[in-house]
Amino acid sequence: MKLLAALLFLSGSPTLAASCCGGSFSFPALILGDDRAQITGTLSQSEITDDVLASGKWIRRKDDNRAQMIKLEGAVLFSDSLQGGFSLPMHSKNSSTSNTSSGLGDVSLYLGHETFPELTYSVWKPRGVTFLQMTAPTSPSIYDSALNASDIRGRGFYSLGAGLALIKAWKVWDFNFSSEIHKSFARTASGEAYNGEATIRPGWGTTQSLGLGWNRGDFRLGSSLAFLYEEPIVISGSTSSDGHAQKNFTLSIAGSYMINLESAVTVSYADQSLIGNPVNSSLSNTINLSYQQRWPR
Repeated sequence: MKLLAALLFLSGSPTLAASCCGGSFSFPALILGDDRAQITGTLSQSEITDDVLASGKWIRRKDDNRAQMIKLEGAVLFSDSLQGGFSLPMHSKNSSTSNTSSGLGDVSLYLGHETFPELTYSVWKPRGVTFLQMTAPTSPSIYDSALNASDIRGRGFYSLGAGLALIKAWKVWDFNFSSEIHKSFARTASGEAYNGEATIRPGWGTTQSLGLGWNRGDFRLGSSLAFLYEEPIVISGSTSSDGHAQKNFTLSIAGSYMINLESAVTVSYADQSLIGNPVNSSLSNTINLSYQQRWPR
């Protein structure tokens, strides 16, 4: 189970979202195995390939909009069942129509509880963690950016969420599931785009992820499918808009190798343009390289 938990986290940890202002999802930065602490570093290279309008019309991007990310995630046990975690991303963006922009992304904090421990072996019962997540708007968003939008690195809202992560192994196969729901909170914005000051009211959102993996020795090959939905963002003020809901799917494949009992490395690829009928989304493909170090109990 320790091997499975480590490789699953690495396979599922890359953010499953467009690289700028859309919603985002990542497998929670929490301990799922028999460890007391863990640190994960991820390098990512992504490119926005398509914009999908609220009408469902696809527009192919031609501006070479690329982003690089370095993300540090960690978690530590407070007790046998209670733990805390964090996610700290750094982004660098560039395109053929804008200058390079680098800086901190939106930071997330987690509080997790091992609600479904694996005390004895069960053929069907998974091991699981329930969690709370808070995300802070620690980076520029579309509501703070200059008109060329070259410095957008986050959503621009405080949000609170709750979720569940489950893992289960059957011989050489494993299964993982993650589900969360979150609420983003209203804020104000001002500028030429709003003809003064406006109130921005986001709604509820959710992400659901389902994955399957095959294990042989210290190696794991896996795939996952994630669904994201965000309610419309309503703008009121001199300029008003009822907004449109956002939804998209992300298909990922990953290969992992357990270096030893305390460390592992993973290479993965995620694509948002292959499955489903996305709406009101900027779609990207992403290559990730992750390394995780753990400290056993």
